Amino acid sequence: MLFASPAHCQRAPDESAALPASDSTSDAFAEHVDVGKEPDKAPTRAFGSPAPRELVPSEAQALDAEAQTPPGENQEMLRRELDAARAEIAKQAQALKEQQRKDEALSLDLQTAQRAIESFRAEATLWGGEKPAAAATQPSKDVPETAVTQALNDERHKVELLSQELTTAHRTIEALKTASNAVAVELADANKNREAAEAVLRQAGEALKLERKRADSAARDLDLVRKERDASNRTSVGLSAALEEERERATGLALSLSAAREAIDDVATRNRVAAAARSRMIHKPAGVVASAPPRSGVEPRRKPGSREKQKQAAVLAPISLPLALLPTRPPKGLDPRQ
Repeated sequence: MLFASPAHCQRAPDESAALPASDSTSDAFAEHVDVGKEPDKAPTRAFGSPAPRELVPSEAQALDAEAQTPPGENQEMLRRELDAARAEIAKQAQALKEQQRKDEALSLDLQTAQRAIESFRAEATLWGGEKPAAAATQPSKDVPETAVTQALNDERHKVELLSQELTTAHRTIEALKTASNAVAVELADANKNREAAEAVLRQAGEALKLERKRADSAARDLDLVRKERDASNRTSVGLSAALEEERERATGLALSLSAAREAIDDVATRNRVAAAARSRMIHKPAGVVASAPPRSGVEPRRKPGSREKQKQAAVLAPISLPLALLPTRPPKGLDPRQ
């Protein structure tokens, strides 16, 4: 019979040697059996990390945060969130690499299992086809029928176990693919959030630069206003001093004008007295005038024709003014056009 042949005897140890390898393969698959049974929990159990938190708030929250926090604190907060997002992305990428290595190892184990299953199936088919011919050519006393049946049952049991392990491996691979897809989606969301955070950070930096420019411009304007104020104060002090000097001059001029008016009134009174005396002397008779004793300081009688000349001489006589009424130059530093 075929089972008693030396070739079969040599093949049986090979099959028994291949069995521990399949058992080790089943141990490798058994690590992910729970994952295949519960695919919904596969991503959390595979990676052990929750979904990355959302970095960019809504527009209303962003406006409120920007209105309540200074530009420097907002920029620091965005920078911390960006660093946390980068760390989370690096962690997810590391977990994805580890999962990819596990997928590759499982793929290799699956290929080994498939090859073993194909070998077992071919061997079982060979045994099933050669059994009637061997029974016809060889006597039944060479190989016990129970031993052959037990061997076939063992091989079928191994094939069933490998089929179950293969199904479990397929479920595990599907769960890992689902987890990888979820990680890829989370990574894409994290990249989008990072880009949004970088955009917000750039906007905050531009706003900060604009505020700095405005602050610098306001500081320059304030310096100009202070300089103008100081110049105005200096001008005001100079004008106050000039005004005080002009008041003093006006007071002196008023006193001098009063003295000049008194002098003019005195001169006018004297002229009126002299004119009245000359008028009386003109209208008196000749004998009275001749008999009248001469007066000291009185001019002699003149002819009536010289009266106009006396009036003209009195009118054209120069009047001497005091020094206070004489014109003076304006003080230094005072522009007469102002």
